[in-house]
Amino acid sequence: MAIETGFCQRSSKLTPDVFFDLLFYSASLSQNSSLEYLVSYLDGKYGIEMRKQSLDERFCERTVNFVKSVLSRLICEHFSTVLYCEEFLCGFNHVRIKDSTKFNVPSNLKSHYRGSGGSGSTSEAGISIQYEFDLKTGKFLDLTITQATRNDQQDAKETAEDVFKNDLVIRDLGYFSIPVLHKINKKGAFFLSKLPSHILVYDEKGVEIDFKNLYVFMTKNGIEKSERQVFISEDKVPVRLVIGLVPNEVYQQRLHHKQKDASKRGRQTKDRTKFLLHFNLFVTNVEAKILPCEKTMPLYRFRWQVELMFKNWKSVFSMHTLQKMKKDRYITMLYIRLILIVVNLQIINQVQSLLAKQGQREAILSYRKALQTLKDSSLEILSILRCCGEKAIKSLSEIYYILSKNHWREKRKKRENYVDNICLFSCISQK
Repeated sequence: MAIETGFCQRSSKLTPDVFFDLLFYSASLSQNSSLEYLVSYLDGKYGIEMRKQSLDERFCERTVNFVKSVLSRLICEHFSTVLYCEEFLCGFNHVRIKDSTKFNVPSNLKSHYRGSGGSGSTSEAGISIQYEFDLKTGKFLDLTITQATRNDQQDAKETAEDVFKNDLVIRDLGYFSIPVLHKINKKGAFFLSKLPSHILVYDEKGVEIDFKNLYVFMTKNGIEKSERQVFISEDKVPVRLVIGLVPNEVYQQRLHHKQKDASKRGRQTKDRTKFLLHFNLFVTNVEAKILPCEKTMPLYRFRWQVELMFKNWKSVFSMHTLQKMKKDRYITMLYIRLILIVVNLQIINQVQSLLAKQGQREAILSYRKALQTLKDSSLEILSILRCCGEKAIKSLSEIYYILSKNHWREKRKKRENYVDNICLFSCISQK
C-alpha cells in the first residue's frame, strides 16, 4: 500500500512498517508528541538516527494518501458480527445511524479546511468528521473527514445512493431532506426522523393539520401518544406521523430556549412553533406492525450513541486538541487516531458479540471504559497486529478477560437505560 500511494519510493531505514508503528504509538499517547520526541523514540526503539527536519519532510501528500488508504482498507475489511443477539432488529438489513462532529483546527489550515466563522474568528478553520455505523453489528459504514462548512444535509444528498433495500436510516434533523426521503423510499429502505418545525403536515384529505387543535384534543382526552397517516411538505410525501406529548416542564424549557434563540436573531417565535414544542414528532415509513407507536421514541434514542461516541473519541484520543503543525502532518495524525479508534472498536464489538453468544444478553460493554483501557494497551495491540499464532491469541484472550470483567455500562435511575432498550427490540420484528 505504501508503494501504491507513492509513500515508499526508495529503500530507507524508515520503512513503512516502522513509520506506521511510530505514528500508531504517537496517537496512543495522552499528550501531543513533538518531532523532537518522535526522532528520539526512533533512535531509542529502532536505532534509527534522523534529524527533525528530515522526519518532518516525510509528512507530505503521499503520506496522507498512505494512512488514508490504510483506514479505507481497514473499514472495508472490518468483519461484521451480531453485537447483541440474532433477533435484535432482525426486520432490517442494516440500522444505519449517522452523525457528524465538528471542531476547530489551527488557523494555518483554513485554506484547506474552512470553518464556519468569518475573518478573524476562532472558527475560521474547522474539520467535520462524518461517522455512520450499523447498530446491529457495529460495522463502520462511513468515516469521512471534510471541511466544517460541508453541512449534514449536503452529506445526506451526496450519500443517498449508499442506502440499500431493507436498511433503516436514523439521523437527526440536520440531515433531513425531502428528496433523500424519496430516494430511501424508492430503494425499498426505511427511515426514522424527527419532523422539522418548518415542514407542513397534511391529513389524508390534503388539509393542513392544526397542531393547536391537536394539542387541545389530546390533553382534553388524556391522550399521550397517537399516530396517523399524513403527507408532509408541498411534495405530499406519505409517512406515518408518530405524535407524543411532552411534560409541561419539558415544554417550558423548550419554549425558553426557543425564545432566547429567536431574541438573539431579532425574531419573534411564531404561535405554530410554540404549539409544536408540546410534541415529539417523528416521521417514518416503517409499518406499525414492525415499529409500534410506543417503540418509536426508544428506537430513535439509539441515535444518541453516536454523539456519546464522539465525546469518547475526543476525551480519550484528544482528536480536537492536536497541536499546530503543517497540514500534511496534522491530517496524518488525525487519520492515525481514526485508525486506532477503528481497531479498538472492532475488538470491543467482538468481545460484545462473544458475550451475547454466551447468553449474557444484558452484559452491555461501556465504550468509554473499554476505549480508555485499550488506549492504554496500544503497544500490546500493535504487537498483536504484527504477530500471529499463540502469542496473539494469548494477548487477545487477556484483553477479552479484562473487558468482560469490569467494563459494564452502568444502569442509571431515572435516565435512559440502554440495556433495557436493547432488550426491548430483541424480538420486536417477531411480535
